[in-house]
Amino acid sequence: MDLKTLKDIPSSFILAKRSLMICLIVCIISISSSMIWAFMVSISFRDRAFVLSEDGAAAFATGVNVSEIDTYRRPEIVSHVRRFHELFWNIDQFNYEKKSNKSFYLIGDSGKQLYLSLKAQGHYAKVESQNLVQKLEIDSVKVDDQVLPYKAEVYGKLIVNRTDQKSKTLNSFKSFFDIYNVSRTENNPHGLLIENYIPRFKDLKQ
Repeated sequence: MDLKTLKDIPSSFILAKRSLMICLIVCIISISSSMIWAFMVSISFRDRAFVLSEDGAAAFATGVNVSEIDTYRRPEIVSHVRRFHELFWNIDQFNYEKKSNKSFYLIGDSGKQLYLSLKAQGHYAKVESQNLVQKLEIDSVKVDDQVLPYKAEVYGKLIVNRTDQKSKTLNSFKSFFDIYNVSRTENNPHGLLIENYIPRFKDLKQ
């Protein structure tokens, strides 16, 4: 090893040290920038909440603190419940299958099992063969949004008419179920899912 090589060792060490310091500084700047960006994004989303549009779908509302989101969740729950019952129970011979399929996005397995049970009992075949129009008139929707999953009850009247006659069948209607928070989708804009759905009927008038 000659003298020139020995003289180059300290220079190489200083160069390596400087390179390491530059890399460290760049890393610190990158991490700091990422943290600042994440903080700013969290601040922007903190003041957003979902509220209902005119058609019952969820939309962003700005200027609402995260602590106030539950205030807007209750009307979403009620809208979700009404939408499901409208799709599942308000049917005729032409639209029952299409509306039932749409309702399945709003309810879990208990809804599908109820549909299969009604189908096996000949309910939909009767709607088709006798030209029936079925409609649920909701009197009230009760929601307990202080627990998870949410608890809800629906009270109303289930009316079945023949399209070619004035006679109708009237039944009192009750349903009890739980509601879970899920991801929002195009087919489920409220981000809610009904589970453990139990309907009850009582004949009132022929």
